[in-house]
Amino acid sequence: MRAIARAVSGALLVATSCTGEQASPNTGIGEPLRIESAQFVPGGLPGAPPEPADASADAGTDPQVTDINVANRAIEQGELGLLFSGHATTDAQTIGVRFADLGTGYWVVPVGAPDPSDNGLLTWQASASFGRDLPPGFHDLLFTAINADGSSGTQADLSVCIDTPVPDNLNACVPKRPPPAAVLSLSWDSPVALDLIVEDPSGVVIGGATGSSRPSDAGVETSASDGVLDRESNQNCVIDDIDRENVVWQSTPQTGQYQVWVDLFSACGQPAVSFSVSLWLAEPQPDGTQRLVQQVPPLASGVLTAEQANGGSGPGLFVGDFVLQ
Repeated sequence: MRAIARAVSGALLVATSCTGEQASPNTGIGEPLRIESAQFVPGGLPGAPPEPADASADAGTDPQVTDINVANRAIEQGELGLLFSGHATTDAQTIGVRFADLGTGYWVVPVGAPDPSDNGLLTWQASASFGRDLPPGFHDLLFTAINADGSSGTQADLSVCIDTPVPDNLNACVPKRPPPAAVLSLSWDSPVALDLIVEDPSGVVIGGATGSSRPSDAGVETSASDGVLDRESNQNCVIDDIDRENVVWQSTPQTGQYQVWVDLFSACGQPAVSFSVSLWLAEPQPDGTQRLVQQVPPLASGVLTAEQANGGSGPGLFVGDFVLQ
């Protein structure tokens, strides 16, 4: 055993594949966690369970991961290319990583060169992507170091928070932080420029080529009860892989009827796109907090074809309305 500097900071990377593990026919393509250029191995992560947080610095058995760095431990569903990095003991050959409570196996990546600034500990790094249907809330990522004969020591863990697919003010990570009062969300399945357009009870149009995005409109006074468009995904066919737009009401919206359109601004070379519009409302929980809850069924779903792209010349397809009381 050796003294381990238990650190969690900065950026968490996972590296490329080169390992003595027997190759698996399972590619891991449907896993909740995917590591670029890594090898997927079905089953549980090798090694002993992580030491408790209050364990002494020299606790644990080698080979082991000595530190994990990550830029942001609040992770969006479907997030791509999150970088991880860290160090491992000098007897490590590869690093394994998986969710403690999600998935069917783990990913294996090789260690890198020794770090002369950190007593020759071996570096490791990698790029991780996450599934779009991960359950919101806290989940532990587990890391293990594997030596040349396949043995592992004590695992390391890192708690991350999976956020909701719609803006919730990080309520899924910090339940005492109130979520928005309401969110109307448009999601779609192809890299196109699709717009969510809402007309509120006072006649104000939010979103679209001719509507107001409110935060960026100079001279437009807003309040927390006004709907605000959070982004324009894939604007001008600059594909961002988000494929979602939301209108967010931070405090109780106006009562009355809201009308909703979906407009295919540009097909961006795609033949068609399927979409879904859902309403999320803040609802009280048994512990006294509030949480955004998706209302069922969805407000609308459908398909738009490339021939219906209009470059913002009209409001697009009217998909329905809803009433807030």
